[in-house]
Amino acid sequence: MNQFRPHLAARSTWGAVFGVVPDRGLRRRPSEVARIGVGAALLAVGAAAAQHLSRWESVFRDLVTALPGPLLDALEVLNGAGSIIALLVVATAALVSRRIRFIGSVLVAAGLALGLGRALQAWVDAPGAMAAAGVTPYPAYPTLRLAVLAAVFYVAAPELTRPARRLQWALLVLVAISVVAVNDGYPGGIIGSLALGWAVAALVHLAFGSPDGIPDPASIRAEAAELGVELGDLEPSAVQVWGEHAFESTDAGGPVRVVVIGRDATDAQFLAKAVRFLWYKDSGPTVAFTRPQQIQRRAYLLLLAERAGLLAPRVVASGSVGGRHDAVLLLRATRGRPLDALAPDELTDDVLTAAWELLGRLHALGLSHQALAPNALTLGHDGSVGFVDLATSDTTPSDDALLADRAALLVVTAALTDDDRAVAAARQALGDDGVTEVLPLLQAGAMPRQLQRSVPDARHLVARLRDRVAGDLGVEPPALVQLQRVSVSNILMAAGAILGVYLLIGQLSEVDFATVFDDAQWVWVPVIALFSQLPQIGNSIAMLGSVHQPMPLRPVVGVNFANQFTGLVGGSVANAALNIRFFQRQGMTAAVAVSSGVLVSVAAAVVQATLVVVGLLVVGDTFSWSGSGDSGSSDGSSGSQTFITVLIVVAVVVVVAVFVPRIRRRIGQVLVPQLHAARDNLAAIVKDPRKGMQLFGGNFVSQLFFALTLWAALECYGESLGILQLIVINSFASVLGGIMPVPGGMGVIEAGLIGGFTAAGVPEDQAVAATFTARLFTAYLPPIWGWFALQWLRRSEYV
Repeated sequence: MNQFRPHLAARSTWGAVFGVVPDRGLRRRPSEVARIGVGAALLAVGAAAAQHLSRWESVFRDLVTALPGPLLDALEVLNGAGSIIALLVVATAALVSRRIRFIGSVLVAAGLALGLGRALQAWVDAPGAMAAAGVTPYPAYPTLRLAVLAAVFYVAAPELTRPARRLQWALLVLVAISVVAVNDGYPGGIIGSLALGWAVAALVHLAFGSPDGIPDPASIRAEAAELGVELGDLEPSAVQVWGEHAFESTDAGGPVRVVVIGRDATDAQFLAKAVRFLWYKDSGPTVAFTRPQQIQRRAYLLLLAERAGLLAPRVVASGSVGGRHDAVLLLRATRGRPLDALAPDELTDDVLTAAWELLGRLHALGLSHQALAPNALTLGHDGSVGFVDLATSDTTPSDDALLADRAALLVVTAALTDDDRAVAAARQALGDDGVTEVLPLLQAGAMPRQLQRSVPDARHLVARLRDRVAGDLGVEPPALVQLQRVSVSNILMAAGAILGVYLLIGQLSEVDFATVFDDAQWVWVPVIALFSQLPQIGNSIAMLGSVHQPMPLRPVVGVNFANQFTGLVGGSVANAALNIRFFQRQGMTAAVAVSSGVLVSVAAAVVQATLVVVGLLVVGDTFSWSGSGDSGSSDGSSGSQTFITVLIVVAVVVVVAVFVPRIRRRIGQVLVPQLHAARDNLAAIVKDPRKGMQLFGGNFVSQLFFALTLWAALECYGESLGILQLIVINSFASVLGGIMPVPGGMGVIEAGLIGGFTAAGVPEDQAVAATFTARLFTAYLPPIWGWFALQWLRRSEYV
């Protein structure tokens, strides 16, 4: 009999109130990357606010300073006492738990917050900046005590039970409020300190992991007993939903599926909903904000399925039980085996037909499934097909959501059988018109996460099916439905542009553009124009050396000039397409073109690294990152800020690439095949010393002429640096521009060049003028003659 019981009280213990959660596995959550990004953004906003006193901060400060003296004294006491109590609670929990990882995470988080906080205080220099603006006194940014406390709390939160976390939350809020009494009432330091602690904790969780939160099987059986159900042994289910924990068990009536919605489950589902809303046009099912609401919604969906006669789990009991207030849902599991556990001869055409009929009946109810995968369907002994669960079903699905379900089932049946049978079953169930409607949704982005994880090489399978279905129906593959609001490339492009603008504004804040070009010696301009085009000759020579087949030099030079136009219009993708087309016209394959590009990039990196190492060994002592030039900004910190910003960006990129398994695998999938192709190409090239000289010598020539361009630009404004210094500066700016996904490194390279010039002693006005003069001929104007080069290549049938 179905039943829902409200919370059944359980005896609380000090262990439940101030203890730690069971440690039964660790997880590195992708959401930690988002936390690092958001925390860094808030930290940057706070740093900017600490440079200029805003009106609202002035008002807030006036309100705080107007408080009675005894109240301010009480806030100061609360700041100290609250911090001590919060740290003692975490320290006690960590020591009692005897978990080396927990203790180490707390210590690392506190040390990182303290070290980064001190570095930021020296970098931002809020008291000095405000003193120059006539605001004194002004506290250092960020507030170290609050930053360390926040880092310790956030890193310990996943280890603590809910009551302990609530106590820590209360203490953190009280300490944050009390900070206004010790930093003269400026809220910018509070925001920045909390953001620093949040980002540091996310970084530590990403490195060391945090508890998975899987509930103890013994406690689950005890909680089920409170609901009147005696369970046997529990085994983790093959079908899991993010934020929940599902188990398979038995009771007197047969198999039981146990779903436990424990701590953080509601947060996980809310985060998934928020991310999907921001990323996709269809944000998915309505989110439940409490665990009882989640249970009730699931029970409602299963009740609808039961009334319609669909083979799906039935609700046995549900409720909120135990000292941790876990929500437990006990389901009478469908009798049968998952489709992915069947032998090939058991997956008959009748089974495929039954699967399509089941999905059609679910859609007729006005529900979508949204999580179809080979293990999400079962086959009963009587040949009927059923659902393992309806956890992700939506009661108000869009038309695209229903079509995505059908596309997913087509992929599932193809993965379990073969393309011919899967397409035939789909056409029989939907008709040719129905299958045609599915084609725009037959794309990897529309496939449920469970399917993508359980089907090997799902992306290629989806693409193959789309071409196969279109061919069988005799239609052209239609344009894919745009499911995403934004793409990763759009986000990276915007982030790179924002960083470039930020760095550039920081370098130009003290420059008077009305007079910056007044001292130019215009006789140098033709020299700059000449030197600035010669790096393309070096790149062309390197391109000749990257393939074993001889090619004429003139069209290769034309391709390199044309890349300056296509790169501005379409980025690296357009450049790759142009190069591939050119190589194909020369009788080579696309793989050779791709490996050639990788080989040239690797050779350029080797040449740059070698020149930088040699340059720093010879002239490294001529750079001063603590000062900017003779006429730089008053604090002399622009070069230092640029250098530190670059280090932070590089560190974040490396951490994300190394410690996030999904991103690490994705990078490996993209880079490893290209590196293998480049290795094979290099093996053929090194047998010919002339090709090796072309590959590395061409890149050296390119770097040399870039340095000569910068030399001529500096001479134009009465300044001069050595060639090795200029090579180091150009390489530094090029690396910075290459990291940021901005076409041509616009804004980023300029900031790097200005920072390098000022670090080498060039006055800031002359550094800015020389940078923009050099970039005029190396970046801003070349797309014009790049367009003419592209037209010549087309007329000559080279592309």
